[in-house]
Amino acid sequence: MTEKNLPEQIPVFPLTGTILLPRGHLPLNIFEPRYREMVEFAADNDGIIGMVQPLGSSISFLPENNDQFGTAKRGRELYSVGCAGILSEVKETAPGQYFVILTGICRFKISSEIPRRHSFREVIADYGPFKKDGDDFLKNAASVKERFLNTVKDYLDFLNMKINMESFTNICDEELVNSISMILPFEASEKQLILETDSLDQRVELAIQIMTINKKTFNQGHEPNIH
Repeated sequence: MTEKNLPEQIPVFPLTGTILLPRGHLPLNIFEPRYREMVEFAADNDGIIGMVQPLGSSISFLPENNDQFGTAKRGRELYSVGCAGILSEVKETAPGQYFVILTGICRFKISSEIPRRHSFREVIADYGPFKKDGDDFLKNAASVKERFLNTVKDYLDFLNMKINMESFTNICDEELVNSISMILPFEASEKQLILETDSLDQRVELAIQIMTINKKTFNQGHEPNIH
């Protein structure tokens, strides 16, 4: 499925601190009634859900006003750019609870939000600005990937975090860069910058810049804000 045949009107899942990128795979546990309805609606139609972050929301480990606990205020303003994904896996793990995997296809700009007809939100999506999504590649791929992966490893070691880097072998440039960019422990605003970056090469450079700045900030006496 390409941007040419993606539906114009799509349901959206607003979630702070979580982004989806083309060719990336996003696992989600769905338990809120409105998002269970969203998953069922998408599964019965074209399988498309848009991931988008609420504007100006912060990440918190407290259960109050928290997207992860389903307690966040409804109807918040959204960032203007999100990413459409297709339901590549749907499992009912318990009564009223789903485990799903969204596979990213193409980013979109929100043209408008449509009047509410379900418990979940829907928008009119404009995919036009992101025609390279799903078919992007790195220039000087070998050297760029080596520098990117080395920086990621150093950054995660600094934060005492581990990811299985072997799972990122033998995949295309876009899946490699976007999958790692999705899981890097960045602030919500930093993740939005990653999402909105034009090209894969620019995304690598921005991610490296953010990691470098964050390490310097943490070394100046601030505690790492891992999420």
